[in-house]
Amino acid sequence: MNAQDRNLVVRTCELPIAGSWESCMERAACACSRTPLPDVAVLPELFTIGFVMDRIEGAALDPPDLACLPLARVARECGIWVLGGSFPVRNPGGIVNTMPVYSPAGDLVHTAEKIHLFKNMREDAAFTGGLPKGVFDLHGIPVGAAVCYDLRFPEVFRDLTLDGARILFVAAQWPVQRRRVFRCLLQARSSEAQVFTVGCNLGGDHLGSRFRGGGGVCAPSGDFLKGRKVAAGVTDYELDMTLVDLERKRIDCLADRRPETYGKRRTLKQ
Repeated sequence: MNAQDRNLVVRTCELPIAGSWESCMERAACACSRTPLPDVAVLPELFTIGFVMDRIEGAALDPPDLACLPLARVARECGIWVLGGSFPVRNPGGIVNTMPVYSPAGDLVHTAEKIHLFKNMREDAAFTGGLPKGVFDLHGIPVGAAVCYDLRFPEVFRDLTLDGARILFVAAQWPVQRRRVFRCLLQARSSEAQVFTVGCNLGGDHLGSRFRGGGGVCAPSGDFLKGRKVAAGVTDYELDMTLVDLERKRIDCLADRRPETYGKRRTLKQ
């Protein structure tokens, strides 16, 4: 079987921020490793600290630290992929909100940086915008990843799909009052390119806002898949990767693009 035609079990771990960095990490490890094991486990954005802005500087990791996080051990011991939510990471230009990706060997094989900063929450006071990192290979399937607010910017996801991504992963913190928009955007990103889109949202409450999960997995048709509850906030979804090509045979949006007509303007007309 072609690797891109296999089925994948993807687990969203929509955990709350509660207690210390260590306790959050322990809950994440338990959620990822519950049996039956998935192929891929996904965690929410900044699931160990959230947006406590005056703590970001002290909690920021150096880039080599990412390879040594407990999530790498979980990936290795369970033989699964772990998309580790995100962490504040020091870069030469500042602190970047960064998602680490661990292979079943426990190796850090990719990072995805949050490109757009949500200024309504003063994210720009603690973080610097990151850069696109392209696609990576997951079990022979090209996939892409992004963080939270980037979901509102279709250019990010268009570039990933044009680079071949067949699954798009999003680690997020979208509050309950914007859940409908979050889920609509997951559907849009799927249906405009006939790919799977996986949204893993923060659970519980944080800094006076309710999050309570609410993410999910959209099929290439734009419809949400039905998941199987594993534990509180932990859900498994089976992705039939043959659906990508089947949907593109039905409506091939990527082939029907006319980029020569779109123009090159990249700034807002005043």
